[in-house]
Amino acid sequence: MYQFSPRIRENTAFLKRLASTKSDKKKNELIEKATADQILAIVEICANILSANFKLNKRQRRRLAQYADFYRDIAASKSETSARIKLQKGSGLALGAILVPVLSVLAQHLLAKFTS
Repeated sequence: MYQFSPRIRENTAFLKRLASTKSDKKKNELIEKATADQILAIVEICANILSANFKLNKRQRRRLAQYADFYRDIAASKSETSARIKLQKGSGLALGAILVPVLSVLAQHLLAKFTS
């Protein structure tokens, strides 16, 4: 099972809120107000999915494939500022599409940890 980094675990609430927000305007507001650590958590998720460190099923891969260039741009970001700008310019659908599978596995991971 994938071991989530502390950065992703600490920012789970922010990532859930960002993934569940439907409005692009509200997503941009959340990204504007996000801390550097929250932005870097998104960058880390993109990098891990692109390097196949995170398992996705066929349906999830197919859904994410249409936004592959957007994810590559984010994963290649060298700083929090450049990642923030790219996230604000990108599609809200692309952001939600990458966060939902990761958050569902993270929730299962945390649930299994507390029940065992």
